[in-house]
This record gives sequence, structure tokens and C-alpha cells, in this order.
Amino acid sequence: MAHDFELEPGLTFGDWLFREISDVYHLEEVGWAAEATRRVADLLPAARPGETRLEVVVPWMRSRTAFTAPGRYIYFGRGLLERCPDDEMIAFVVAHEIAHHDLGHLRLIPDWMPRAAQRFGGAFVAAAVMGLERRIYGPERECAADRHGLELCLEAGYDPERCLAFFHIMELIALDLGDSDMFYGPDPDSDAELAPDAPWQVKARIWAWQRTRGYLPIQDRVAQLRRFLGARSIEQRTA
Repeated sequence: MAHDFELEPGLTFGDWLFREISDVYHLEEVGWAAEATRRVADLLPAARPGETRLEVVVPWMRSRTAFTAPGRYIYFGRGLLERCPDDEMIAFVVAHEIAHHDLGHLRLIPDWMPRAAQRFGGAFVAAAVMGLERRIYGPERECAADRHGLELCLEAGYDPERCLAFFHIMELIALDLGDSDMFYGPDPDSDAELAPDAPWQVKARIWAWQRTRGYLPIQDRVAQLRRFLGARSIEQRTA
């Protein structure tokens, strides 16, 4: 497995990648960014007792992204973090990355990744991980990570509506980039691409679209989470 491969004696891939990223990017350890992620990191573990605690680090990268890799680190890019005005949004992003660990998605990272890491260095691997996760996870796993992440936020006491406000930030980022498809997708009037009874034409269209994106459109991800919250509320009332 990729995360069992040791590039140096006693050094795991995850720890090696952290060392390499910290060499390439400044990691914030003081100030509001570090304090905000620490607050979130202190609350979310209570929602997953017995699991390995993951550490959130803030590399000073302009790319508005967050990602994780085999190991114990979650990387929350400063360019994205500074767009999140409250702990709920930060918690949702962190919880989504935790969910990839909890749901076993990192086992899909190919075996060649550590060997490429040794040859090309941490900056290359960080970019590769961000690119590969869009290809290998697919919309179903990303939506599963959204749901599990939101569940962790709820268990930690965060307001779900304020968590979902993160997707408005993603909409603004998409508009900044001139990429309205990131929000609306191939069909602005549809939010049911993953519905079991969706017409085959809809499924074919989103399949072709996600080959280049790897995620559902933002509006569709929000719709999926609202359905999840509705079903969860019904279950709680009838329990």
C-alpha cells in the first residue's frame, strides 16, 4: 500500500510529505489562521472517539484548496482559509478531509505515489494528490465525504446552516475564476444527478462532465446535503 511504503528508514510517506511541504511552503503556527484551525481540531475529535487524531496545518499557498494524504495531516491552504469567516465553515472543510480518512478513500491512492515523491519532491506530490483525488474519488465518494463531514460537524455542535454556507464561498471563488460551471454544472436547472431515478441522459451528461471535474456541481452537492439533513431530522423525530 502507498501509505506503508517508507522512503527512508523509519519515515512514513505522510511524515515525509509533511516535511517536504513545510520546506516548500511557510506553515502558519501563530495568528488567527492557526488559532482557528486549532479550535476546530480540538472539537471535531470528540465526534469520532477512538480514531486517530489528525493535525490541521496551514501552508501559505495561494491555491484555494484543502487536501489530505496518507498519514496524519490535513492541509488547509491559506488562500481558502482566509475566505472562511467563521469556525463552522472551517470545520466543514476539515471534517470533509477527515471523512476521506474515515471512509477509507485514501486506500485508492496509487502505489506509485511514494516512489514519485522520492523522485520529484513534495511540491510535485502535493499537486499530484490534489489532482488525483478528483479523478479517483469521483462524485459518489466526494458526496459521501460531504455527508460524513457534515455529520461530524453536527456531532461536534456546529450549526449545519452555517457549515453549508461554505458552498456560497465556493460559488464566489468560482465566479472569481470565471467558472460558473463549477457551481451550476452542465445543467443549471438540475440538482439530481446522483438520484437513483435520474434519467440516463442526465447520468451520462454528468459522467462526462465529472471526468474533467471529479466533483458534482456545487449546487448539486448542497442539494444532496439538504436531503441528508432532512432525512436525518425525520429519523431523529421518529426514533
